[in-house]
Amino acid sequence: MERSKYQLILIFVLLSLTSLGRGVFNSAFPEQMAGENSAKESRQINSSFSVQISVERSNSPFKQQVYQAYISGKMENWKTAIDAMEKQKSNQPTDILELINYQYGYVAWCLGNDKKNEAKHYLSLLDNNLEKLKSLSGESAEYHSYTAAAYGFKIGLSNWRAPFFGPKSMDHAEKAMKKDSLNFQANMEMGNIWNHMPAMFGGSDEKALSYYSKALKIMESKSEEIKRHNWIYLNLLTLVGQMQQEMGNPYQAKKYFEQALKIEPNFVWVKEELLPSLKTD
Repeated sequence: MERSKYQLILIFVLLSLTSLGRGVFNSAFPEQMAGENSAKESRQINSSFSVQISVERSNSPFKQQVYQAYISGKMENWKTAIDAMEKQKSNQPTDILELINYQYGYVAWCLGNDKKNEAKHYLSLLDNNLEKLKSLSGESAEYHSYTAAAYGFKIGLSNWRAPFFGPKSMDHAEKAMKKDSLNFQANMEMGNIWNHMPAMFGGSDEKALSYYSKALKIMESKSEEIKRHNWIYLNLLTLVGQMQQEMGNPYQAKKYFEQALKIEPNFVWVKEELLPSLKTD
């Protein structure tokens, strides 16, 4: 779809006025979600900053710590992990990419919980690590995907930046797909774009779902070791379930929610809110 520069600016202005800064980690706090948003808004908040853990990074010593923080909502443990990783000052691209993933997630949580000063601090670290990743690995699909997200965070911090950073975010997301159309995160970011773009400018739940579904297939093609204790896998299942629910397919939604609980029976958000509130009668 051909879009003018001015349409892109308006799109991102609108996005910035609909809680663009609120991130996926609201899902770990069902008591905060209840009563605050409509089903559509809740799904948008959950997907706005959906993040890819590097699916090849299955043996990280921090993976379990971050996973437990996600399913329980104990974000102080997430913060402890990224602080420890930052202190290591690794120059290995895989380590840097993993740290970017976790810093990205923590910034999203800070924005969603009105911790803007903390968000600014970790976003600065995220920007630095993106530059380091670029210097070591070039402009990969992951680099472009996370850079697109970083611009989104900056809009979340200051709405007036939307006309400047919105088109840049879109540009990097598209570059990520051009680099690797089978990249997990690139598909997640394109799904986010279609999900949050207003319908009057071409936004489409169906197109968003197609990208999310493709990302899910990519994840499910990975080894059991990679999928085990992988928080983004759970997040993707719940996101697709929410979309199915919003589109009037409660039985499909239930399938995805139950799949998430089969993988992780202690996933608080699905266990205590999403599945019990789903009406399939």
